[in-house]
Amino acid sequence: ATLKAAARAAKVEEGKVEVHNTQLGGGFGRRGAFQDFVEQAVRIAKVVGRPVKLLWSREEDTQHDFYRPASMARFTAAIDEQGRLLGLRTRVSAPSILASARPQAMRGGLDPIALQGIADQPYAIPNLLADYALRELPVPLGFWRSVNHSQNAFFRECFLDQIARETGRDPYKFRSELLSAAPKQLAVLKTAADKAGWGQPLPRGSYRGIALETSYGSHCAQVAEIKLNGDGSFKLLRVVCAIDSGHVVNPDTIEAQVESAIVYGLTAALFGEITLNGGRIVQGNFHDYPMLLLKDMPLIETHLVPSGDFWGGVGEPPLPPIAPAVCNALYAATGKPIHALPLSSQGLRLS
Repeated sequence: ATLKAAARAAKVEEGKVEVHNTQLGGGFGRRGAFQDFVEQAVRIAKVVGRPVKLLWSREEDTQHDFYRPASMARFTAAIDEQGRLLGLRTRVSAPSILASARPQAMRGGLDPIALQGIADQPYAIPNLLADYALRELPVPLGFWRSVNHSQNAFFRECFLDQIARETGRDPYKFRSELLSAAPKQLAVLKTAADKAGWGQPLPRGSYRGIALETSYGSHCAQVAEIKLNGDGSFKLLRVVCAIDSGHVVNPDTIEAQVESAIVYGLTAALFGEITLNGGRIVQGNFHDYPMLLLKDMPLIETHLVPSGDFWGGVGEPPLPPIAPAVCNALYAATGKPIHALPLSSQGLRLS
């Protein structure tokens, strides 16, 4: 893609372009999928007639990006007298990443990935309806780590917790019963719960939340443990993650990816709000678009549960469960379900 963009910007044949690849670290979809910065650099070099090094300021990067889609979901559940989930109806309303960034991947005008994590969820629900209402907004969209799984897992896993708690069920046991036909997902859920001490007493003011997601060929469950303070603020204490990527080649790589995905997902869940005013992005730097600080980072425990009969990814699957796990812990602490992110916009803050 870089080669094609450079040739197009320089107006030369592709055979006359040589690309020196660099490692993608820090790209997270932005540098892999879009080439606007390459075209800009080549055009400048062509005008000045010599090599150039192009750097964007953080403000330029933040305010001229390709963003996650603004998304909303509505859920309706049917429950019998025993509290069993008999039916689930979901409608997701959001712009399409593919329609904006990769229209050639659309299928007959339909987005095949818009319902990731909802249409293909692992729970044994006898009656399931999931549909997608495409909405167009004048905001450029791009691929963010775990793509639509990131918001759809938040929607689904928080709603399941709400069903469990409003019917007097334990959120972990409630999910376990729904995973009767999904042994791999059940295994990671059980591992995360066991390693986190689910069901065992916690210190006063501490609470746990649990979440599960299957994405990019791997299964991942997480338990988040928080402490709620008297002033309403909270502290992230621990995240226990269990992941089944099928085979394992390098355990250290998986552990690093898990930690990276969790801190990435936590930052977005806590602070990741982009707003527009007069057609321009308001946020620009760390003062109004903060990152998770080292002092706020929870302890992360990674447990590998390789079932050994497939090859799954590890770069993206650990991200989707973290936001709902934390939100479900806050739900357990306050008795109020969380229906929107980031948490900072809901008046929830770290201590």
